[in-house]
Amino acid sequence: MANKQQNRQKSAQYRPSTMPGFLINLYLILMFSFFPLFLTQQFVRARRDKYTLYLILSGVLILSVVIVSLMDYFEAKRHQKADLHIKPISCADISFLCFFGFAAISTLLSKYPAESFLGVFPNGGRNNGLLLMTVYLLVYLVITRRYHFKDYVIAVYLVFSSVVAFLAIVNFFYIDLIRVYDGYIDLWKLFEDTSNANTNVLLNFGSTLGNKNLIAAFMCLFLPIAVMTFVITEKRYLRIISGIAAAFAYCGLLCADSTSAILGLVIAVAVMAIFSARRYDYLKRYLLALAIMLAASKLLRLFSYIMGDISKGFEFIQTFLIYSRAVYIPLAVCAVLFILMQVFEKKLAPHYPKKAVVITLIALTVGGICAGIWAVVYYSCIAPEAQLSEDLSGLLRFDEKWGTHRGYYWIKSLDEYKDFDILRKLFGYGPDSAVVVMEPYFPEMLTKFNETSTDTVHNEFLNYFITQGALGLLSYLMILGTITVRAIRRAKNDPIILIFLSAVICCAAQSVVNLYQPITTPIFFIFLSITEALNRQTDLKRA
Repeated sequence: MANKQQNRQKSAQYRPSTMPGFLINLYLILMFSFFPLFLTQQFVRARRDKYTLYLILSGVLILSVVIVSLMDYFEAKRHQKADLHIKPISCADISFLCFFGFAAISTLLSKYPAESFLGVFPNGGRNNGLLLMTVYLLVYLVITRRYHFKDYVIAVYLVFSSVVAFLAIVNFFYIDLIRVYDGYIDLWKLFEDTSNANTNVLLNFGSTLGNKNLIAAFMCLFLPIAVMTFVITEKRYLRIISGIAAAFAYCGLLCADSTSAILGLVIAVAVMAIFSARRYDYLKRYLLALAIMLAASKLLRLFSYIMGDISKGFEFIQTFLIYSRAVYIPLAVCAVLFILMQVFEKKLAPHYPKKAVVITLIALTVGGICAGIWAVVYYSCIAPEAQLSEDLSGLLRFDEKWGTHRGYYWIKSLDEYKDFDILRKLFGYGPDSAVVVMEPYFPEMLTKFNETSTDTVHNEFLNYFITQGALGLLSYLMILGTITVRAIRRAKNDPIILIFLSAVICCAAQSVVNLYQPITTPIFFIFLSITEALNRQTDLKRA
């Protein structure tokens, strides 16, 4: 009897350590602030700089959390409450483990196992080897088991991402505040083939990230976080920060001047509208957020005017969104609807038809996607000779020139995949081995597009398909699918999930025409991990 009483007293005295949660949030603060701004030698080493920094920060996090968790485990065991935070195992966990396992098999089967492990080949590679995927998995496991949401981490992300966006904007107008272009060409000659030392390459680089595709990927993460934080948070300071951040994110996305950014924007606007329609007050704030974004584009137009309209040059969609007076129409509509919903809230809110609005927005989104797909099929297969403007032809007519010759990469990579043996079809050529798969086409690329090489097919999903095989792609899609479905179901109990889920969906959408790399992809996997961590916590609360 006395022993049982002592055991109860020991158990009552025990409190699980909060140190892992603190370490994770400290890691997130560094990843959201220092990581995107870190550069040592201009853009030439941007990928290697951030890759190295990510490995160091993640390695310290993993080691620290493992040590603290083991100490906590043995202390808990002493109090008869041992818990290693291993259970429960979710479908997302299984999918992630399969993704890693198939990548490991792909590496072992590759003709270049060492290169596939590091993601570095003689003719290219972007460090997306098995080593980086191992770190993605370990960080995922740490965050999903020990993460505790803190508002200040989101605030840090919004503030420092606004700085990144601001630098992208001013760089686009040839203002180099932090001198990231100084000596760039000399460094390019030092690290790369001198035949590529062309001043035109500077037109595609900006902020502290790299080329416009990387800036686009970053903004497609940043914009949904800013807007959905503005929509969901009830804290005034965070709403102010997120409202300002949404303006910077939108202008930064436009100055990325990338088609992938526009694709991400379209999907983000639709997805955020559907999520915001779950509640009357969310939809009201979403309309205000849209008004802020559209107004910000007009401030960008004013800045362009002050700068004498001297910039790197916008594509036609970005030109319309910034310079066209027609943008004032949706701006006015959003502003008026917000005012009406605010003024008549007491009368309208109790009768708000949530299901009808959500279903309508879903139908419009699906209809829009189907219409877009049909337009591409029509002008590519049914009426390939129909007259289109050069800009529209680049969007709606799929051929080898489509999407800055992304069509060529896609077609040729699939041609190569057809010739793979069964093992390569299942497991691919090896992580980050697209450069090896595409190498036979380098002479033809030089003739057709004046491109000497490529180490990616500029489609994240297709890249996984040829480098890690059908099983690798399937497991990756399972990660995205299971986390997304779980998050949508659990958002009713914890709306904060929608903040991170929106970023995951938006970034995944733009990656259809973009590439994975150790600059923005680590942040994507962090948001994916946080989404699953919140899913798990919601399940535990309901249990």
